[in-house]
Amino acid sequence: MTAIVDGSRHTRPTWADVPGRVREVIEHKIGAPVVRALSQAGGFTLGLASRLLLADGRRVFVKALPADHPLAGAYRSEASVVSRLPENVPSPRLLHVVEGQWVALVLTDVDGGEPNLRPGSPDLAAVLSALGSASRTLTPCPLDDVPSVLDDLAPMLCGWTSLRSAAVGDLAPWAQANLDSLAAMETAWQPWAEGDTLLHNELRVDNMIRRVEDGRVLLVDWSYPSKGAAWLDTVTMVPQLIMAGHAPGDAERLVLGRPVLAKVPAWAITGFAAALAGRWELSSRLPEPTGCVGLRPYQARAAAAALAWIVHRTRW
Repeated sequence: MTAIVDGSRHTRPTWADVPGRVREVIEHKIGAPVVRALSQAGGFTLGLASRLLLADGRRVFVKALPADHPLAGAYRSEASVVSRLPENVPSPRLLHVVEGQWVALVLTDVDGGEPNLRPGSPDLAAVLSALGSASRTLTPCPLDDVPSVLDDLAPMLCGWTSLRSAAVGDLAPWAQANLDSLAAMETAWQPWAEGDTLLHNELRVDNMIRRVEDGRVLLVDWSYPSKGAAWLDTVTMVPQLIMAGHAPGDAERLVLGRPVLAKVPAWAITGFAAALAGRWELSSRLPEPTGCVGLRPYQARAAAAALAWIVHRTRW
């Protein structure tokens, strides 16, 4: 029984859906039986994501997928990264990894939920504080086996060029009218991308947890890290804020004043915004990946938010 998570499923598996032998191995690893499991929402991967209450009173968080799932490799990558993060990085700790019929990660439990990024939310300061803390703690890069950001992201951040080559004719009118300029601009970030910071590369609200006890924000899902300039992770928050209801000018004022961006030229930031928008626009047109739900609609919304930001910055 390994095909619990497949392309036809539209809900996460519960703890009870996991094969009995896999549950036994996980319980053996954590040293106590599970007496209650609470499935968690958020994210696009339809794997197990449960907070587990143990018979001895402890709590842990478990995420898991069948070993033959297309995204199981991302879980293995995450385990490798999180197990080596410095102690003071704002992220849950990895406790155990189970490999076999399923790939399961057992992490410290965090009582909390996604931060609220809407205008006026007190969570905004905690999110920006977490990003600053992470960039300081992860510089110099503590891992020597992650790819450089240019090797990792640059081949993917060429969406406008690909869309132009494919002669796509149904873009938003502003993007269609400025397609040549967007394609020319989407590499402008690259001369400023080199750096010695471990980057998360997937910062969005569902990859953050606001802790109930103190309001501190933790960063989760470290599946696709690379090494580069710290400002790249920070800038990705601007489209996130726009999606949460901020006007583009207000969103960038909140983010671009951070110290990590002090010496980055405006054209490099605009270029990275274009690169992100192009990637999301192109990706949103692809079929939903196996075992995922909602990723493509999210990417369409993210592309629209990034485009709104570019319109604000360029005044084209």
